[in-house]
Amino acid sequence: MLRFEVTEEPSEGVDGERVMYVPGRGVFRATMSANGDLVVPEDRLRALLSGNAGAEAIRHGMEKLLGTSWDAELEPYRHAGDGAPATWLTQVS
Repeated sequence: MLRFEVTEEPSEGVDGERVMYVPGRGVFRATMSANGDLVVPEDRLRALLSGNAGAEAIRHGMEKLLGTSWDAELEPYRHAGDGAPATWLTQVS
C-alpha cells in the first residue's frame, strides 16, 4: 500500500513538477510554477468548460485537474515529515 509524493522545485528557466501516487487512484502529475502553485494548461481548462454545463460538474472537473483527492489522502502523511531532514537529489553529468 505504497503512497508517495515527489516534488521537483522550479529552477531558473525550468518549471517544477509534482507527482503523487495513491493506491486506487493511480498517479497524478502536474507542473508547478515558481511560487509552488499547480499550473493547469489552457487546453485542459477549455475542454472542461466546453464539455460540462453545470456548476457541480465544473467544480468536480477542477478538483480532478488540481489533484484534490490525492492531496486529501496524502495530507495525514505530510505532517510526519515536518522538521525531518530533506534528501536533495542532484544530477551528475
